[in-house]
Amino acid sequence: MRTRWNIGLLLLMLLFSMGGYAQRTKESLEKEIKSLQKEIETANKLLKETSKSKEVTLNQVSLMDKKIKDRQKLINACNEQIKVLDKSINKGENNIKSLNGELKKLSGEYAKMVRFAYKNKSHYDKLEFLFASKGFNQAFQRMRYIQQFADARKTKMNQIANTRQKVSKEVEELRKNKEQQAALLAEQKAQQDALIKEKAELDAQVKQLKKKEGSIQKNIKDKQAQAKKFQKQIDDIIAEEIRKANERAAKDAKKGKNPKPDKMALTPSEKLLSTSFSANKGNLPWPVERGVVSSSFGKHASAISDKVTLTNNGIDIVTTENAQARCVFDGVVVSVVKPSASNIGIIIRHGDYFTVYSQLDAVYVNRGDKVKTKQDIGKVHTDRSEGKTELHFELRKGTETLNPSQWLAR
Repeated sequence: MRTRWNIGLLLLMLLFSMGGYAQRTKESLEKEIKSLQKEIETANKLLKETSKSKEVTLNQVSLMDKKIKDRQKLINACNEQIKVLDKSINKGENNIKSLNGELKKLSGEYAKMVRFAYKNKSHYDKLEFLFASKGFNQAFQRMRYIQQFADARKTKMNQIANTRQKVSKEVEELRKNKEQQAALLAEQKAQQDALIKEKAELDAQVKQLKKKEGSIQKNIKDKQAQAKKFQKQIDDIIAEEIRKANERAAKDAKKGKNPKPDKMALTPSEKLLSTSFSANKGNLPWPVERGVVSSSFGKHASAISDKVTLTNNGIDIVTTENAQARCVFDGVVVSVVKPSASNIGIIIRHGDYFTVYSQLDAVYVNRGDKVKTKQDIGKVHTDRSEGKTELHFELRKGTETLNPSQWLAR
């Protein structure tokens, strides 16, 4: 019996979650559409810069692939918004029909009152009607009747005016929704046309790169080997920070200053910073002023060959030449490392959270420096052979790797 009840509860929760997903608001969809349009615009600018080279590069293919995915998301969001507007239009038309019916009824009731007053106008000379009373009580009752009738007419007039105002408001809202829907349909058509063109362009680029697939695969493997070494450096540095923090807490515990340390011991100010960092999930500023995610978090196949699986502990962001890397939150620099001749990395601690910024040409901070949100901390490296300026960004909580895309603002 208990098992059945649990299954029923799970099904009910699933239905609620599905309903919540299906009923995305008009405002959230508008926000997503604007965000995707901005990303596509940035990708176009970056592609324009990289297309100066006649030879197709892996960077161009990655950018084009990302742009196509964003455009497909944009088409889906437009389609969803059209459906939301369609519901709003149907609801608006039904509301107008209902309000017009109510208005007709109210107008009919008011007309009856006017006709009644006209037919009995001889009785409605107020003074004559009152003076014709046989006594004080009758005069009082007649006075109340006159007032009630006047109030009723006034109420009915107000109801008619309010209903007309509601109709006018619904009509205006309906007009706006229909205009927005027409604009979205045109936008969707334009995006679909652009998508077909871009897919053909991407296919052509991939064919060109397929000719040198062997050298590309070797290059990817070399870069992954370098990345693996760098990951080991990051892991060691973070492990050392955790060890030192717990060692300090253990010493303080003996003195009675601190309780027994857990996974990573934090001072009261560090706890506050960590809580503040966590509260900003989904709202952290980007580590560059503008850019496009060229390689997402986790495992995924290469855009050129499904034989090569890429593993990314963070995200890669293609940006403009001479772009500055920015700190995403207040913190302390715990290390500046140089994994290779053309790559400098910075690790910043925010309580028990760590952010990593690498593929830098130059850095403007040193170990122990306190840094602020959006502070420039280094210059992003430009690969001349690829025509690519790309920042590698990671986010950790202790030793756990987190998906930065879920933490950065859209």
